[in-house]
Amino acid sequence: MLSRDYFLRIIQEFAVALSLFLEKKVGEDKRDQELKELYAQYVGPYEVLRNLSWEETLAYAEEQWDEEQRVDRLEMLAFLLDAEAGYKALPLRELLLGKAFRLLDYVDAHSSTFSLNRKMKLSALRRALEQEED
Repeated sequence: MLSRDYFLRIIQEFAVALSLFLEKKVGEDKRDQELKELYAQYVGPYEVLRNLSWEETLAYAEEQWDEEQRVDRLEMLAFLLDAEAGYKALPLRELLLGKAFRLLDYVDAHSSTFSLNRKMKLSALRRALEQEED
């Protein structure tokens, strides 16, 4: 129980850190560096996780993360991918949005909790992907 409470605090801390990251107005190089730091602090190595396919990401999660934290960490990863997609150009933007959507859809199907925030993010990602296709 204590470890679950600790991990819930980490999730809350992540939400605040991601919000601050999204609000900052800095150059792309600085933004990339800060994003890499968020990856390292909350989910793992940026160079590995960002470049894995959706299926490889699930396999990585199975191997690297405790079962009780896996879905939450996948959700954090999806939000990080979406944050990066917000300032990258095509075709990378579309790849990041697609991976974020698939991960969040997986999380939504496998999470034991309902999240209105997650549902809204899924809807926003779906719209963004549809716009990229047009």
